[in-house]
Amino acid sequence: MAKREIDSAISADLKAASADTFTDNIKMLDVSEIMPNKDNFYSMSDIELLAEDIERQDLKHNLVVAKDKDSGKYWLISGHRRFEAVKFLINEGRRQSTKIPCYINGEKSQAESRLDLIMLNATQRKYTDKEIMSEYEQLTETLKQLESEGKKLGGRMRDVMAKILNVSKSQVGKIDNIKHNAVPAVEQAVKSGKMSISTANEVARLSPEKQKDIAEKKPDISHKEVKEIQKTSPPPLKTAPTVKPPVTKTENSKPTPVGTAEQTKPRYAPCTLSESETEVLARYIEQLVKLASKDDITVINGIKERLTRA
Repeated sequence: MAKREIDSAISADLKAASADTFTDNIKMLDVSEIMPNKDNFYSMSDIELLAEDIERQDLKHNLVVAKDKDSGKYWLISGHRRFEAVKFLINEGRRQSTKIPCYINGEKSQAESRLDLIMLNATQRKYTDKEIMSEYEQLTETLKQLESEGKKLGGRMRDVMAKILNVSKSQVGKIDNIKHNAVPAVEQAVKSGKMSISTANEVARLSPEKQKDIAEKKPDISHKEVKEIQKTSPPPLKTAPTVKPPVTKTENSKPTPVGTAEQTKPRYAPCTLSESETEVLARYIEQLVKLASKDDITVINGIKERLTRA
């Protein structure tokens, strides 16, 4: 009898199959039943090297999958590199068994599986800024889709994203600033790994022309250098829109507009706001509308309308 009539892969299958006797969540699935998550953007390097390790030591850890609600197949949540390595061995004729031990993590939609993919990787590995940026985009899209499906986030978007991505709220705030204020070339520099999130956050505070110049000529600029440029090249200021002053009320009289004969002394000095500052103020006003009394909403909406037109 040949020394290895049953190859190491089949041996691993038999060991994993025995787990079915004490847990219903571990199943032996054929590779054809498993669907790699097309939204996976994590590194898939060194597949052949991993395949050699699996061939030598067997598959030591099961994959994590979730049953698709529509097709009945299984979305791959964790173990994409192991899955590709096993398929490589099968295609090379170096593995006879086509089954892989998998932990079945319930039945889920594609959006729910994508969220699981992000959460599992966030707690198991360290990211580059390039990966965090991609993960932020995927997570934003996923959370919006889950909200449209009636799922509740359980907190403010920034707080939820920080928790899932396993980063600080300030880091999420920096990415928000990049997404809203950086020119495309700066954002692309982060995605390509040429510029850090911290540096891009500072570059996004410069004028669009300066941003583009830095991204094209020196994307590896240091954080300190950007700070020096900010001192000599402040962002262009935008004239603040003319805002109708609020009205004041007395206990036994009608509301009296500020600035009329009764109140001629101006309460506020004119000021100018940058474009990004105007956007921030508009967002605060949006929240204020939700909290304001019915009598104040008309005034607040007037301010918001003028900011939007500016």
